Amino acid sequence: MEAILTAPLLRRAGIRHGFTTRACGDVGESLAGWEGSSGLAAGRLLRLQQVHGSDVVVIDADNRERLLSVPPPADAAATALAGPVLSVRTADCVPVLLADPGRRVVAVAHAGWRGTLSGVLARLVAVLQEKFSCNPEELLAVMGPSIRPCCYQVGDDVFLPFRERFGSEAVMLAGSSQRVDLQAANRLVLTECGVPVENIAAVDLCTCCSSGFFSYRRQGRLAGRQLAFIAL
Repeated sequence: MEAILTAPLLRRAGIRHGFTTRACGDVGESLAGWEGSSGLAAGRLLRLQQVHGSDVVVIDADNRERLLSVPPPADAAATALAGPVLSVRTADCVPVLLADPGRRVVAVAHAGWRGTLSGVLARLVAVLQEKFSCNPEELLAVMGPSIRPCCYQVGDDVFLPFRERFGSEAVMLAGSSQRVDLQAANRLVLTECGVPVENIAAVDLCTCCSSGFFSYRRQGRLAGRQLAFIAL
């Protein structure tokens, strides 16, 4: 497996982006593998204190240096600046990259089950509209590798809220096993926000099934982290 996976939807738009695999190493421990594979510098990387919520940080000329040196507590970020590389770390949760090529705006979100239910993507799209005058119909969105329903067995505490919020599109039963499809739920959120279906893509690889990724479900606390990143 390649060290960094990319999506045709964003490549065609000329947006620098990627999703790392285990070949890049654990980005929670070292960014050397990512720097070598991406050609980007760690000093440009905006890292977030991910708290499984829905807060969004906007990086601009006034706060850029502070945010690049002190990771803010948030699960999504957006910018219209060339230079900063927005990122999130994952080990089963869904990383989502957004871009408005016309207005030259990029964004990133970390959507685990808690963030998905709390509306992190809806909040991010709203911020893109409010701060950058983005039109949801012109946004491009790509979801990266994450745990898929084949491996995402959940209890009532997750299954019931997802069934109530998203219905049969995002939940399923496999015998007596309750499963959740995080990518399907976040795709539904994006379409509800006005992003066209044809502007939404996904890297349909399961982080738990594949040894090419780190997975908290498979490895527990020993799991490393992948990096999803996007930049102008």
